[in-house]
Amino acid sequence: LMAAISLLMLAMVETGGVSIFSGRNLLLLIGSGVLLAAFLWVERRAPDPIIPFELFKNRTVLISVIAGFLGGVAMFGAISYVPLFAQGALGFTATEAGSLLTPLMLSWVTMSVVGGRLMLKLGYRTIAIIGFAVLTSAFVLLSMFQRETPRYLLYPNLMLIGAGLGLTMLTLLIAVQQAVERSRLGIATSLNQFSRSIGGALGVAIMGAVLTAGLASQLHIVAEAEGSGFTHEQASAFALNPNAIIEPAARAALPSDTLTILQRAMAGAIHPVFWVGAFMSFLALIASLFLPKPEVPTTDVEGERLVMAEQTNINARNQPHATIEPNEA
Repeated sequence: LMAAISLLMLAMVETGGVSIFSGRNLLLLIGSGVLLAAFLWVERRAPDPIIPFELFKNRTVLISVIAGFLGGVAMFGAISYVPLFAQGALGFTATEAGSLLTPLMLSWVTMSVVGGRLMLKLGYRTIAIIGFAVLTSAFVLLSMFQRETPRYLLYPNLMLIGAGLGLTMLTLLIAVQQAVERSRLGIATSLNQFSRSIGGALGVAIMGAVLTAGLASQLHIVAEAEGSGFTHEQASAFALNPNAIIEPAARAALPSDTLTILQRAMAGAIHPVFWVGAFMSFLALIASLFLPKPEVPTTDVEGERLVMAEQTNINARNQPHATIEPNEA
C-alpha cells in the first residue's frame, strides 16, 4: 500500500508542468495501480487483514473516512501553501510567514473544545457540516487574496481555516469510534488517521503540481509580452525552482522588476491551489450530509442517559453471551 501511494505521489510531484499521463509519469501511475490491486487482492484473502473491508459497510465509518481524506487535503494544503504564498507573493520574511500558522493552530484547538461540547447538543453530523462549510468559505476567501490586499486580513482568514479544521477533525474521529464495537476501536481510529494522512500527502502533491503548472503558465505569458525583458528560458527555470522568490539571498540578487514579475506570477499561480482546497472541502461537506443522524439529547439528563445507553450497547456487543437478569419485583 505504501509503495503504491509513494509511486502515485512521485507521479504528482514530477509533472514539471507537463501532462501527468505522459512518459515516466504514466509508468509510475501504472505501477501504483498494479501495487494497489495486489494489496487489495492480498487483503481480501488474509485471515487477519490490516484493513478489514467489512468496516466500510458501516456508513458512518465509510463517510467519515472519505470526509477525513478530503479534509486532510485541505488541512495540509493550508499548512504547506499559505506560508509559501505569504513569503513568495506578499514578501513576508520566513519568520513572519511561519507565524501565520499561530492563529490557525490556536483557533483549531479552541474550536475542537467548543465542537466537542456542541456535539452533545447537536450531534456529530451537524458539527461536521458546519465545520466543512466554514472551511470551504475560508478557502474561497483565501483564493481572492491579492498582493494589494492588506496583510492583516490574512490572520482572520487563517483563524477561519483553523475553526473549520477544529470542528471537523475531532468530530469525524469521535463519529468513527462510536460507530464500531470496542474490539475494532483501534483499527477504526487508525483508519481515520490514515485516511487523513494519505489525503494530506496526496493533496500536497496535487497542489504542488497545480502550482508548478500555474507558475510556468504565468511566467510564459509574461515572457511573451513585448518589452518585458523576461525570456522563456527564465520562465521555465523559475517555474521548476521558485526558491529565488523565497530565499532572502536569492531574492536580494534579483533586479526589482524581475522580483515583482515573480511575485505577481506566484500570486496568480497559487490561487488555483486554494481553489483545490475549497473544492475538496466542499466535497467533504457534501459527504458529511450522508452521515446518519444520531439521536440528539435535549437536556443534560437525557444526554447522560444516552451516553449510558450507548455504553450498555457497546458492552453487550463485546459480551455476546451475557444475559440480562429481569428485575425482581
